[in-house]
Amino acid sequence: MKLHKNASLTLRQRRQVKDLYASGDYSQQALAERFGVHLLTIRKWLSRSELTDRSSAPLHKARAITAAFEDAVAAYRQNPATSHHGKVRIAYELQQQHACSNPSNVYLVLKKQGLNKPRKTKAPISAHLPVGRHRTQMDIQQLPAVKGGQGFEYKISIIHLSTRIKYSEIHDNCHSSTVAAVYQRALENLPPFSSPSPTTPCTSP
Repeated sequence: MKLHKNASLTLRQRRQVKDLYASGDYSQQALAERFGVHLLTIRKWLSRSELTDRSSAPLHKARAITAAFEDAVAAYRQNPATSHHGKVRIAYELQQQHACSNPSNVYLVLKKQGLNKPRKTKAPISAHLPVGRHRTQMDIQQLPAVKGGQGFEYKISIIHLSTRIKYSEIHDNCHSSTVAAVYQRALENLPPFSSPSPTTPCTSP
């Protein structure tokens, strides 16, 4: 009996593995170390009743594409009522009449006959999004309260993206009304969004 070309144990070694393990003198890990193989290999041969390698051939032979199947796929795709169906739907509809009907074979037939639908591509962006008046970034950082206080304080920062200048305030909460008020004051204190020149950042307590 020929062994698999990648077999890690011979037939004699497999028999020895079973006999040594049955004696109770060796653990599975000890057997793996003795024969220089992975622990899973030892477990595999201990769990099998036979010592020979199993066939690695597919359990089901691939069914060849027939001319009748090609004609059926072409007719299905060219039918205006079903032309929008994809390979999975086509394979399902034709499987009763054709044993070779599966999505992979349908795809091969459609590709061979030039009946595949063109792939939809997204239109490229012609230009980068400009930095306009409302391009800001907000960051809220939770901080421990200062010495003598309890709970947390919140540092609310708004960053002017075109100049990277930051406006920050510290509050005892981060409610939406508080954040909105900080943002409004940031717009009043940060440089104009159309101005390319940086200015000194303004920070309020």
